[in-house]
Order: sequence, then C-alpha cells, then structure tokens
Amino acid sequence: MSRARFLLFAAIVAVLLSAAGLWQWHRGRADAALSRGVAALAKGDARTARVELMNAIRAHPRSIAARIAQARALLDLHDGEGARVQIDRARQLSGDAGATRHLMAEAMLLQGDADAALREARMADVPANSRAIATRVEGQAWLAKGELHSAAAAFDRALKLDGTDPQAWVAMARFRMAVGDQAGAILAADRALQLAPGNFKALTVRGELVREQYGLTAALPWFERALARDPENVPALEQYGATLADSGAAARMLSVSRRLLAIDPGNARAWFMQAVMAARAGRVELARSLLARTGGRLDAEPATILLRSVLLVENGNAVLAAQTLAPLVAEQPDNDVARTLLGRALHDAGDHGGAAQALAPMVAQSDADPYVLTLAARVQEAMGQMDMAQDMLARAAWPVRPAATPFASPRDAMIAQGPAPADPASASENIPYIRALLNNGRADQAVDRARLLNQANPGAPAGWLVLGDALDAAGRLREAVRAYEAGANIRYSREAVLRLAAAWQRLGDATRSAQIVKTYLAQNPNDVEASRLMAAMAMQQGDWRGATRLLRSVQARIGSNDALLMSDLARATLEAGDVRAARAYAAHAYRLLPGSPVTADAYGWVLLANGERQPAVDLLEKAVALAPRHPMLRAHLAKAYAAMKESSGKLAAR
Repeated sequence: MSRARFLLFAAIVAVLLSAAGLWQWHRGRADAALSRGVAALAKGDARTARVELMNAIRAHPRSIAARIAQARALLDLHDGEGARVQIDRARQLSGDAGATRHLMAEAMLLQGDADAALREARMADVPANSRAIATRVEGQAWLAKGELHSAAAAFDRALKLDGTDPQAWVAMARFRMAVGDQAGAILAADRALQLAPGNFKALTVRGELVREQYGLTAALPWFERALARDPENVPALEQYGATLADSGAAARMLSVSRRLLAIDPGNARAWFMQAVMAARAGRVELARSLLARTGGRLDAEPATILLRSVLLVENGNAVLAAQTLAPLVAEQPDNDVARTLLGRALHDAGDHGGAAQALAPMVAQSDADPYVLTLAARVQEAMGQMDMAQDMLARAAWPVRPAATPFASPRDAMIAQGPAPADPASASENIPYIRALLNNGRADQAVDRARLLNQANPGAPAGWLVLGDALDAAGRLREAVRAYEAGANIRYSREAVLRLAAAWQRLGDATRSAQIVKTYLAQNPNDVEASRLMAAMAMQQGDWRGATRLLRSVQARIGSNDALLMSDLARATLEAGDVRAARAYAAHAYRLLPGSPVTADAYGWVLLANGERQPAVDLLEKAVALAPRHPMLRAHLAKAYAAMKESSGKLAAR
C-alpha cells in the first residue's frame, strides 16, 4: 500500500472513530437526561422532568422512551395538547399504539374530549400492565360526561385491577365528591395518602375535603403540604389561593395569584381571584378589567356569573345583570345568592313583579334572611303593597330567625302529587321530592322517603340534612338534631350550622347554639350570615362589645347600605356606651329605610338615650304603628312614655 493510500485510509478511520465517539457522546447525554427526567417524574417533579426530557429528545429525537416519558410529564402539568404531540410521535416511531392508549386517553380528557378519551381507554389492544390506568381514565371520562353509573363501575374495576395505585384512589375521591358522598371521598383520599404520603394530588384533594368538612382555616395546611412537595403545582396553588380569598386573607391570596401567573401567565383562576378581590374593595372598573383577562374560560361557572352580574348591577346595567342571572337561577333554584342578586337586579331595572316572583320562594321560608326580607319589602312598597311590605319588615326585626324550612318551589304541588322517584338512592331526584312533600304538609311521608335516601347514601351530608328537615317538620326535633349533627360531622357547612343553631335555640340551649356558630366562624371568618347570627346571639347575651366587633366586620365586607345592619350597630354601640356612634348609625339606618319599624325604633331608642324625648316618642310611635304586635317595639314606646311623664312631673314640680 502506498503512503498516500495509507494516509487516506487512516484519515477515514479517524473520521469514523470521531463520528462514533461523537454519537456515543450524544447518546450518553441523551441517556443521562432521560435518566434524570424519569427520576424527577418518580419524585413528582414534572417541571424538572419536562426540561430534562426535552434535552433528551433534542439529543436523541428518535428515542421512544424519552417521548413517552415527556408525555407523562406534560400530563402531570395538565398540558394535554403537548402530551398528544409526544404520544403521536412515539407511535410513529414504534408503530405500536396500544402501549400508549392510557396516556392518549388522559391527553384527550385534558383537552375536553371525553368521547375520544373513552375510545382510547376502551381499545382492545391496551396492554395488561396499563389496563388499570386506562380504566381509571375511562371512569374520569364518564364522570366528565355526567354518566355517574358508568363512572362508578369503571372506578370499581380500576381499583380491582390495581388497588395500590394512589391516582386511582384520588380519582375515586373526586368521583365521590361529585356525587355528594363526602364520607366516601374522605376514605378514598385517606387511602391514597396511605399509599403515597407525599403525593401532591392526594394532599390537594384532602385539603378540598377538609375545607368542606371543617372549614377554610383547617384546609390551608393541607394545600401548604402539597405545595411543599411541588411549589409550582398549578391546581394546588389555585385551591390554596381560592381558600385564602374566601377566608379574607387578601394579601396572601394576591401573592399566590402572582405566583400562579408567573408559572402560568394565562391562568384564568388567578385573574378571577384578583377580580374578586378588586370587586370586594369596590374597584369595579379594575374588577371588570381583570375578569376580562380570564378570556371567557370560566364563563360557565356560577361564581363567574355572579361576579359579572354584581359588576353589571354596580355599573347601573341591571337589565343585563338580570338576563345573565336568570338561566343560573333556573338551573339552580335553591342558589340563594344568585336568587337574591336576581331580585335586586329586577328591582333596580323596574321589573317589580319579576323581582317579587324571584324573591317569593326565599320570603316564604321562615328563616328568610333580613336583607332578603328588606329587599322584598322595598319591592312590595314599589308595587303599592304597603301591608305586605310592613309584614316583611316586621319579620326582619327579630334578632334570631326561626328554624330553617325547606326551599319552596312553584312546582312543589305538582311534584308532591306525582309518583315517588323510582330510585330511592338518587339524591338529585329525591331531595326535590322530599322538599315538595314537606311544603305540602306531608311530613310523615317525607320522613320515610328521607330515611330511604339516607340509608342508601350514609356518607352524603345532604341526605342527613333533608332527613333532619323532615323530622323537624314532623315535630321530632331531637331526632332532627341528631340528623343535623351527623351531617355536620361530615361537612360543617353553613346550611348544617344554621339548622343546628336554630334547633338548639328552640330546645332552650342558647349556649350550645352559640358555640356551634362560633366554631363555624373560627374556620370561616368571612361568612357574613354567620357573623350576623353570632352578633345577634352576642346581643341576646349582653355582649355588646363583641356584637359591635362582629357587626363592624360585616359592615367592612358588605358596606353601609344595609338598614338593618346599621340598626343593629346602633343598638350595639348604644349599649356599649358610645352614644355618638349609635346616633350616627341610627340616623343613617332611618335615612336608608324610613318606612321600616326597625329603623324607626332604633333611631327613637337612641334619641331617647340621648335625652331627645319628644323626637324619640314620635319615632317610637311610628314604629309601633307599623308593627303593632312586636313586643320589643311596644316596650320601648312604654319606656319613652314613662320618660316623658317623668320629665313632665319634674317640670310641674318646679
């Protein structure tokens, strides 16, 4: 071999060896990045995994393992479209779709295509080692479609295939939450945490359940634990921020929303949280601007509909607010907040007949909210029905409302006369039927039906509450209390608390009643209705400073345009010794609602304490004329007459 040929051969060998070395180097880098990405996935750190796996794919674009691992990371990050792209590429490279059926099903579900998810999850070529996951996703898809029986069956099959999968137990917990089985959801979430104590999905769902069971404050540590495992987990941050907002921790919520936007700049819930905070601060234009940034992605949710309607009412567009609210009230007839806002919007729009119709089911309840009664009275006044308006205002004057009664519907008579639901275990069908029976005086039948529902759904708090309502209507109050307590032990909700507090009041145990409300307020410090009830109880017990503090906290949240709240503040501050503040509150209440016996009495009583006897008598006489059967108003007028007589006697003696 000539020297030239030898040198050429050596050069070729060197190039080949160099290329092989470079290929091995790139392959080594890809393998190392893949290993790091898979390890990060195993720790639950999907964001780190995504970056490492991206590097692995760049170094070795034909790596099927890297593509599949990247799809898993993107699924954990709720990026369904990105995961689909990686799965499609992995299928092109391998020619095998079956191995990724479970992943593609989850990707389709994240993109909102439940039918496509079902097709993937139920394909015959799903391997045995991923059949449990595919079946779990099948259950989630059925749940998304509202097919509850199919979802239940799929989740049961998934757990039989693999009862050690914490994700399957988390999915089961969410399913049971969706059907109202709070106790069952708690058991499922606890099982997930037993299998994987640090699983952030299990920690997040447990936080949501604790929030329902015990309250806002108790839930916060669970979300904090989830975020300690994954500080950039979007669903956990969303739940944490929403819980902070509801508990009144506005500054902390704002910080969380900013963290969310730094991670996910288009996050609709972060913008929504900021919009709610702006609305509560009275910054209507800012709230509207922030709500627009959600891009319409939350428009179908009741909370968004309510916020948008509030902003419309505040901006003077009551007609559009009423049009926005009407479908929500039709879909959720017992949504008191939406119905009250609809009544106000119709009233502001001049449709007093429509407002009266919207508010009528709430006014018919014996425990109607004072604000609702006042609003309904204003509607009746606008219609010229002064007697009805006065009756509503007199009802609103009582410091503690009667026991709760079932929500009345115009269709109750027809429902009660019809056949009982075929499935005694269906809450969605049986609860309206039981309420219809109660509103038509058939309490014993309601008790029987409520027991069947409760026995079929012992973990559902709604079943316990409707059983308590039926027992109460049947005159079996102590049994009703036991049912309410069972429901409250599963979910310490406002509905359960108000029923329990009223029941113990009627049984003569005011201390226990107050403790129930106090416990609820400790966990839900921003709850206006509970704060007002606690203030009323404090006034009954002579705790005027405590009542003033509670009432002022309500004023800070809802403003100073509630005449009854101003009247209560006048009474509390007067008894606490602050006559000047009491006079200001009472005068403002009277200006807001001069035709109310409550405001006339409050103003007259404060003036009497301030030594202004004749104006006091005039106002107290007006109050009694408006509500002649109210004992407290008559007692105040009698004291004013006595004070006038005493004053006249002193003048005569001089």
